[in-house]
Amino acid sequence: MRKLLAFAVALSLLVSGAAFAQDVVWDTKGPYVDEIILPIIMDTEARLIALQRGDIHVLPGLTQSSHINRLMADPNVDITVSPGYHMFYLGFNMRRAPLNDITVRRAIAHAINRDEIILSLFQGYMLPLAEFVPPASPFFNPDTDVAYYDPELAKQILDDAGYIMGPNGVRIDPATGQELRRMTIMTPTMEVAPTSAMLGEMVAETLRGIGLPVYAEPIDFNVLLDRLDTDVDGDRDFDMYALAWSLTRFPTHLYSLFHSKFDVPGANNIPGLRDPQFDAVAERVWTPRNLDEAMEAAYEAQEILSWLQPYVPLYSRPYMDAFRKDIVTGYVPHLGFGAASSVSNSIWTPLNIRLVGQDRGGTVRWVLEQEPQGLNILTHNSAYDARIFGLVYGPGLIAAEPINNEDIPWEAERWEVGTWTTPEGTEGTKVTYWLRKDITWHDGVPFTAHDVKFTMDYLKEKQVPLYLEVWDNYSHSEIIDDYTITVYFNNVSYWHTYNVASFLAKHIWEDVEDYEAFVPWKEPHPTVPGLTKMIGTGPFVLKEYVPGEYVRVERYENFWAGLDK
Repeated sequence: MRKLLAFAVALSLLVSGAAFAQDVVWDTKGPYVDEIILPIIMDTEARLIALQRGDIHVLPGLTQSSHINRLMADPNVDITVSPGYHMFYLGFNMRRAPLNDITVRRAIAHAINRDEIILSLFQGYMLPLAEFVPPASPFFNPDTDVAYYDPELAKQILDDAGYIMGPNGVRIDPATGQELRRMTIMTPTMEVAPTSAMLGEMVAETLRGIGLPVYAEPIDFNVLLDRLDTDVDGDRDFDMYALAWSLTRFPTHLYSLFHSKFDVPGANNIPGLRDPQFDAVAERVWTPRNLDEAMEAAYEAQEILSWLQPYVPLYSRPYMDAFRKDIVTGYVPHLGFGAASSVSNSIWTPLNIRLVGQDRGGTVRWVLEQEPQGLNILTHNSAYDARIFGLVYGPGLIAAEPINNEDIPWEAERWEVGTWTTPEGTEGTKVTYWLRKDITWHDGVPFTAHDVKFTMDYLKEKQVPLYLEVWDNYSHSEIIDDYTITVYFNNVSYWHTYNVASFLAKHIWEDVEDYEAFVPWKEPHPTVPGLTKMIGTGPFVLKEYVPGEYVRVERYENFWAGLDK
């Protein structure tokens, strides 16, 4: 009933205030504008003022109810709403006591009131989420046995496990006989992400109410990410943290976020979950032969994760993106990704957005809410880096159309999936791609099968943690001709078809020995004045990155899907 209450409130507000996208109009050709400037504005109020003044034209990812209501009342602002492949969660460091104890994690899960968070912080604009796959996904398991809000049960769980309440209102650690140590929840700062910071305070206060000495710790966003990724003597320097994932249309995050092999610095198993039973199911999520097998494994994985509780999922955000409708038009809401929130997964708004009354040309100002960590596609994956990567590199070989997320050919004209026998005598996957012959890198060099093979080989040779799920089962590639390639994997998986993406320009990267030290956005291109070594095959070319001020990209005139092609 509690879950349905928040869901009903959220749905009614969304439908009445900013209706879900209907009759989406989109085209595969573009872009229409000459350039996109992404001003870096980290203060929330400053972003709102800039939008209402017309200083920026696109403001992605609205979350605060007061801001949504304020912009809904502005006749010059249009807000698009798309159900999101999004999960906001409280994460644990399971490597250190007492959070290495499942009873403590489950008590915390039962103590948190999602309805209160959603109604008090968001006025019902978010959707409650206790599962590890958001309800917008077809892989969402609605019957997962999750830890719903029950504070009395939370206390009972702690009592039964020996965490008795001490005289100072702090529970006693049964392992030491002393009060539990002070723990913190890291969140971005109030200036940068006020709702996340307030959420951290709410959760910390709730947990102190059941005898756990937990306090909010708002810190700089990039410092927070560094803390999560820093391994100190086999440990990580944090207790809990509140962040979000923008997920994909497939449930493969159940593997890449929680399988034990990803519990390494640079990969995404940040809690440090290591459970053999879950690993076995996660591997089935990663290696299905078809969608039915993927669905069955994803359902089972959600059940196990809901018991182990490496995260406490809190809510799923419908992507609400604001546009100055008197200045720009042509924006495209994309199911699961929004119209402006996830450019790395959806290229349709950058391709189709244009100025009102102007068929082509001009500048769109699209805010960047945080400083990028560093524009190296192999080492950084924050949402703000990814927004730039989406513009510069594009979707890859296969794209998803925005209405139903069905596959459409992009840089590959077609593909064919089959199997092969590995040298060990086991069955593997092979995928043959026929590439378009009119694609060039931003320096004019043709994009060919040699770039595809180089990328896959490079990721495997360097064992890049961020792309571990891509290269882990990669065997080799066979170039048939300049525009045809077969990629071989050592196991059978439906998803391998989509793993061959985000390519590196061979003629730039083949001389890069230390990819972690490489700063392609700062190094000038060796032959083309005005370019850097950060080149892609996408619709926009990186022209400038001025830290603390803006990133600027220009339309690539020879983009293969350009308006004149």
